[in-house]
Amino acid sequence: MLRLKANLFISLLALAACFSPNLVFAQDTPPLAEMWILIPKAGHAQELSDAIKEHMEFRSGHGDPWRWDSYTPLLGDDLDRFAVRSCCHNWADVDSYREWSNNNPAVGTHFGEHVAPHVEKYQHYFEEIDWANSHWNNEGGPYKYFAVTEFTVKAGESADFNAAREKMSQIAINQGWAGNTRSWLWATTVGGDPLVSVIVPHKNFASMAGSGEGFADFLASQLGSADAAAELMKKFSAATWGSDYQVWVHRDELSMKSGN
Repeated sequence: MLRLKANLFISLLALAACFSPNLVFAQDTPPLAEMWILIPKAGHAQELSDAIKEHMEFRSGHGDPWRWDSYTPLLGDDLDRFAVRSCCHNWADVDSYREWSNNNPAVGTHFGEHVAPHVEKYQHYFEEIDWANSHWNNEGGPYKYFAVTEFTVKAGESADFNAAREKMSQIAINQGWAGNTRSWLWATTVGGDPLVSVIVPHKNFASMAGSGEGFADFLASQLGSADAAAELMKKFSAATWGSDYQVWVHRDELSMKSGN
């Protein structure tokens, strides 16, 4: 899966821009999301888009208990991908959903006949969401764009990375980040190399412009010195191999209108 490389410092600023003082935690919300990436065959992007739309309507009509939302990437040169994602669930919900799928074979048959012929490759992920260090303000939406910064964590460095990430998040949560009302979400992939993402939603492009006090200055004011802030940010970045940045666009016309 191709990604647009981004400078880690810029990624940290993107992370900083999302913190909000009006914090409404969702710690009782189930922590699991499931996502599929569909990569079309050459020349089949429009056909796959049309097939996804038709299949979402079919799933809704057959009472799919989960809501699936579709997204496409905005940046880079690999723009034909489709991400189909459902949130938020528990692991036990996955068992129940597989049972529902087995009891509704027409849904799988419809996918095989209408969507699969246009797909070159699939990718499948689960993500565990860290609600304790996240804030999602539904009242700030509806959101259309989702800026995703992915950090590849070095083997054996997860503890240092998580400690630094938690400390920065909790400082922003408890002290209030510059009057900014944006939301953010921390998610970690299950399986494979440790990959941690921070997802920042936006209503429009204008909301992506940063403003106010920089996060490094804010952090320094809370920790007592610029050196202390730099040391914490260095601990965070040193535990990663780098970061990738992408903006995903929510495709309402390719998403389910019903489900959980």
